[in-house]
Amino acid sequence: MVSLASGSLDSFDEEFVDPSIAEQKMFNNLLDKFLKLNLDKVDVSGILETFEKPRIVTFPCNVEDVNDLVVNVIETRQAGFTVPEEHVGGVLVGGTYSWQCKITTSSKGIITMDCDNTIKLNPDVFAPVEKKDPRSQEIDNLVILYHELLHGQLMLDAITSSEEWRDDVCNKSPEDKIDYSYSDKEHIVINPLQTEFARQLVDQKNGIFFLEEISPSETNNGLFSKIIGDRQSFPILANSGIKITFRGINTNELDVTFPESDISISGSLKDKSKEGIVWLYAYAEPAQNQGIESNIPQWIKNNAAWWSDGTISDTEFLTAIEFLIENDIMKIQGVIKNSESSEVIPLWIKNNAEWWSSGIISDNEFISGIKYLIEVGIIAYQ
Repeated sequence: MVSLASGSLDSFDEEFVDPSIAEQKMFNNLLDKFLKLNLDKVDVSGILETFEKPRIVTFPCNVEDVNDLVVNVIETRQAGFTVPEEHVGGVLVGGTYSWQCKITTSSKGIITMDCDNTIKLNPDVFAPVEKKDPRSQEIDNLVILYHELLHGQLMLDAITSSEEWRDDVCNKSPEDKIDYSYSDKEHIVINPLQTEFARQLVDQKNGIFFLEEISPSETNNGLFSKIIGDRQSFPILANSGIKITFRGINTNELDVTFPESDISISGSLKDKSKEGIVWLYAYAEPAQNQGIESNIPQWIKNNAAWWSDGTISDTEFLTAIEFLIENDIMKIQGVIKNSESSEVIPLWIKNNAEWWSSGIISDNEFISGIKYLIEVGIIAYQ
């Protein structure tokens, strides 16, 4: 189990790296999904506007201040993903939002501050080699995007409305450092917001969201084991198989067990002096013989087996996928048709093809994986 980290960086000094075509498509598809969500969330339209054109925020200073007027020019670009030093140490980085503001001119009491910001999203997290339940993968992707946009929006809110921040800038000289603390690098504001956002996303997918906090006092030298829920308390989980996805912050060797009754977690704290946090998504497992299964021709399963062992090419296998879409066996919604895939198909989907053709996983499970890859632009959809 690998934790997913994301955050805000201050004055991240490096040359700008253009995003790859795959990263651009991934970001555009994810943003499109985000904008269509009907959820209770913070309005981040202000920072999103800075992707389209610079946002200019001007404010006067007080008579006794060093400067008379401040002109802020704020824009954000998507950058190619690189792992910044701040997140090295075993934590897989989901994304970063970096504020890079510099006072570029200072003349006759007027200072101009350019904020040329970047957002970066890690394609290895958004389309990992190791397969995750597609519902959980989409939720995590949306949460990471929301997290990064919050870093931008909170800082923008300070620039547009915080008297304290404005007073500070009104007394800056070009060599002084800018206060980026309002972007919430410590995630004091963001953590509860993203938790509630994730809870709503899980609810939309008919799942159950568990949030468990493990304090050092609950552990035995960092080790912990505790019950976090009773399956019988949740009708959708009580009388069926369940699928669980989980991730932790400040946890090692995290494990979840869910027999007939209790759902339990165990593991250890990385830093024994700090609290650990576990997010867990639980879904009822669909019945094996419902939905799309009876509609899939056997020749497609044969193709899947041949594709998984290299007998046929990606192009030949994707012909079968086109058949599923054209005959409404697999419904793709909210996806712009594109003639080229954005990157190499992940290995896990070939493993899925082999397991599916052998009956190890259900039709629903396999189709969900293919649908996810189309929706994020990894597989072409013509």
